[in-house]
Amino acid sequence: MEKRIVLATHGKFSEGILTSMKMIFGEQTPIECITAYVESGVDYQELFRETVAENDYDTTELIVLTDVLGGSVNNEFMKLLAEYPFHLVCGLNLALLLEIAVCPADMIADQLPSIVERAREGVALCDDMVRGAITAEEDNDF
Repeated sequence: MEKRIVLATHGKFSEGILTSMKMIFGEQTPIECITAYVESGVDYQELFRETVAENDYDTTELIVLTDVLGGSVNNEFMKLLAEYPFHLVCGLNLALLLEIAVCPADMIADQLPSIVERAREGVALCDDMVRGAITAEEDNDF
């Protein structure tokens, strides 16, 4: 089984995050970018449909990562889930992308729930963490 990753985002976010990933891993994993709503006259609904329709699901796991839950890009791909057996993950961030990129294709379907959970755990309000550590330190001084 092979793996195909598509980053579909508003604007050029997909290209930017792919650049960051390549700084860390190089060109090891082929990843496609869709920069949605950048060019006028493009039928993005049709582009999204073609992206999932052209995949050979017998040999390739397709993982589409989008930027925002409830956003137009994610909503259009969600409509296609009823027709095609691909994986759709929203909330694209670098930690999520890195884990999906390195996960073996034959394990991706089973690993996606825990990959998403780890990426979710990596989102934190750091000033609260620092303030909490300072408060704990002050409490230990007494």
